[in-house]
Amino acid sequence: MIGEIHRFDTVTSTQEAARLLISEGRAKAGDVVLADSQTAGRGRFGREWRSPIGGLYATFLLEDGTLLPLSAGVAVALALERFGLKPGLKWPNDIVIDKKKLGGIIVEKVGDIAVVGIGINLSTAPLKGSTCALEHGVMIDRDTLLEAIRAELEAEREEGEVLASYLSRSVTIGLRISVKRGNLPPLFGIARGIDEEGRLLVETGLGIVPISSGDCFHLLSRGG
Repeated sequence: MIGEIHRFDTVTSTQEAARLLISEGRAKAGDVVLADSQTAGRGRFGREWRSPIGGLYATFLLEDGTLLPLSAGVAVALALERFGLKPGLKWPNDIVIDKKKLGGIIVEKVGDIAVVGIGINLSTAPLKGSTCALEHGVMIDRDTLLEAIRAELEAEREEGEVLASYLSRSVTIGLRISVKRGNLPPLFGIARGIDEEGRLLVETGLGIVPISSGDCFHLLSRGG
């Protein structure tokens, strides 16, 4: 479902701009909100995402789906691979290269529309511990990448294919991790897989615990 691209020079965030456009009846599923920069870009859990000119900052309006957070990660990875990059996926939806964050994805809902925000560092790495495509010798035109991501998001994939594609690019599976879940105590264990609902399966001393959402931290040693 290819729709309109709503282009802006600067917004607080493309997520907020998308919400406003939907509420005003000016945007629908299939549309994209694109900005040159964001003054208050944010990631998951409200974290700051610095957004200077030179990156990709877009929100895609999609029909909702069970594995959408994972399929969005797969779509972004496949799009970046077209340009010669080899990104990994850190659960649930960080895009990384060599353990540094290249980009991120945030999935929210407005009514029955999934609002999927995607930020990719192309020419600068504004946050500590981040990286950009240019640091890896790859110059990417923003609008060309936008269309590549859009095409991958529109591609029809069976749930099994999504899971297999995600797992083959996962940098989380097999690692010792901790997962912060709201006000609950952190969960420590080994990431063993992802189930058919997209939940991370964490092996703990009490058995396998499925995690549907949370903040995942990679610890130093690998699991046994």
